[in-house]
Amino acid sequence: MSASTPPDGPDLAAGLSIKSDPGAARADDVRQLTGNLTIGSRLFASGVAFLFISFLFAFFYLRAVNSNGLWRPKGVEPVQIWGIAVLLFMILSAVAFDYARRVLVGAAEPQWRTWSIVALVCGILVVVFQGIDYAAITFKTDQGGWASVFWGWTVVQLLFWLGAVYWMETLVAQTIRRPPASPREGTAGTDLLRPSADAAIVYLYTMVTVAVISYVLLYIIK
Repeated sequence: MSASTPPDGPDLAAGLSIKSDPGAARADDVRQLTGNLTIGSRLFASGVAFLFISFLFAFFYLRAVNSNGLWRPKGVEPVQIWGIAVLLFMILSAVAFDYARRVLVGAAEPQWRTWSIVALVCGILVVVFQGIDYAAITFKTDQGGWASVFWGWTVVQLLFWLGAVYWMETLVAQTIRRPPASPREGTAGTDLLRPSADAAIVYLYTMVTVAVISYVLLYIIK
């Protein structure tokens, strides 16, 4: 070994190179996070969709069988106004969050905060209106096939929507609790926030699709 070559010279040089360029390491972390979230969010959204397909099957199967004519007895009706409110505010929540996500790409953090909070408020109102809907209806799960599908579908849908609301809240909280440390950072962790927001919007639009289908089946089709 030459006296001028230190032990593990190449490895040490590589380590010094990484330490001297933290931006490259951060970029690699962001790319890895983006890839993981892109794949994971789509797999999760697919799993959620397959779950609600079971309710879709139950709806059409029980409706076709109509055992003893008890698919939907007289008087078993949803409250249209609250069903419309749930669907409308779910759509508004997803659209507002999508807009917040798009302005975040341009590092416009103040607009991101405003619109993501709007989306979060709309998401919370969905939960409120669904609760009012439950309080207003008079039928139970044992009053025919339609009633059992209605309760099963909407309760599970509400639980999954609560997950969406929690996801949005965590993203909003990131920028509120951790302001930018320096002008060089640009925004409070937007490099990491963007892929998280991209993943969240996939889930939000999946839930909106489920809600549109449930409204058509449970509130419009007789």
